[in-house]
Formats: sequence, structure tokens, C-alpha cells
Amino acid sequence: MNAVAIMYVNEHLESLRADAKQRRSASQAGKRSLRDRIASAVTELRRTFGFESGGPPFPTLRNYPFEG
Repeated sequence: MNAVAIMYVNEHLESLRADAKQRRSASQAGKRSLRDRIASAVTELRRTFGFESGGPPFPTLRNYPFEG
């Protein structure tokens, strides 16, 4: 192949890659990343089960009449 044909083919491939990249970025604009979705799910579970304060939601057994 001559150099001009190689330049035309490379230019065409570059334009195809640019179009594909643009379509891919446009389709992913509204999607959240996997890390964000997992973090959101963990936060929701902690909120649901009451682990927001860092500890379990169970009462402490201080001054309980039947402690050991």
C-alpha cells in the first residue's frame, strides 16, 4: 500500500474511534459507577439497621438488674 492510502485509512479509523468514544460517553452520562452504587447500598443498609452511630443498635447492659 502506498503512504496516501495508509493515511486515509488511519484518518477514517480515528474518526470511527472518536465517534465510538462520544457515543460511549453519552450513554454513560447518567450512570453511576459501581463504587458509588455499592457505597450507597451500604449506607442505606446501615441507616435501615440503625448502625449510623458506629455501634450496634442494641442497648448496653449497664446497671441491668440481672447482669451476671
